Amino acid sequence: MSDVRIPNPMTLRAPIKVNLHLGIHPGRDGRGYHRADSVMAALDLGDVVRVGDLPATVDLPAEAEGVQLRMSEDVGIPFRKNTAWLAASRLRTALRREDRVVVSVEKGVLPQSGLGGSSSDAASVLIALSRRWGIDPTSELVVSVARSVGADVPFFLDPTPSYLSGAGDVLSESFPELGDVPVVLVRPDDGVSTATAYATFDEAPTAPPSPDAMCAALRARDVEAVAANLYNNLGPVACRLVPDDEKIMAWLASSSGVLGAQVCGSGSCVFALCDSASTASGLALAAKDRGWWSAATRTVGASAHDLA
Repeated sequence: MSDVRIPNPMTLRAPIKVNLHLGIHPGRDGRGYHRADSVMAALDLGDVVRVGDLPATVDLPAEAEGVQLRMSEDVGIPFRKNTAWLAASRLRTALRREDRVVVSVEKGVLPQSGLGGSSSDAASVLIALSRRWGIDPTSELVVSVARSVGADVPFFLDPTPSYLSGAGDVLSESFPELGDVPVVLVRPDDGVSTATAYATFDEAPTAPPSPDAMCAALRARDVEAVAANLYNNLGPVACRLVPDDEKIMAWLASSSGVLGAQVCGSGSCVFALCDSASTASGLALAAKDRGWWSAATRTVGASAHDLA
């Protein structure tokens, strides 16, 4: 996809995330969500989202509600359930805008990885439209729309390291940026459906510890303490659903230069914080030799949506 195909485009990166602490509590609320303690950091990797004017010459079905969605690949869901379309449609409705818009998503990461790609796509759409329409992307109205689309979407509106409570969608605390902490991502062939992961968790739920230790490490910008306190009680679920996750975890944990490793969200991607960019790159190459998808990247903060 190119900007030429979209009049007056605004282009943003939709960065992915890792959960430094993910504590899912047993039981669900009235919306069907679990209470969650989620401490997240954004990574310098993700999809590319473009938002622009939809020409009057383009016909849209009534159910598109003034928003055309273009995807670089079929992600297996109808457009009206796609988070990027939902974000545009709901913000347009909330602001009573009649502008017709086109949203283009160029996928750069694999779905069903626990990296928050679809949530980040939605947030990037909200940011782009907010800028076009002259409103604050972190305003209460935009955050409300973000929460209606998905629990992780509010984090991506301002992707500095953050602790979110509630269903993982209520900002409790933001932390100083970690800087360029090297990260390697490794994913087996099989993905994990978020719905399947949570349903499996519900079969034998475990109560998580407090995120206090992780929050203290982030306040101090202590990368070694962050690595020592990585936690995710959906990790064992992902390992049961995709046994290769357990192999990847063990391999990364035993590798030289790895400070700590954990499953990303509900899986199936696994991440490791590394002591250097060369360590992350070397592990990414070694993972590919083993037949796994992999990428070397780094943590980022407020600049996560900027394209290099």
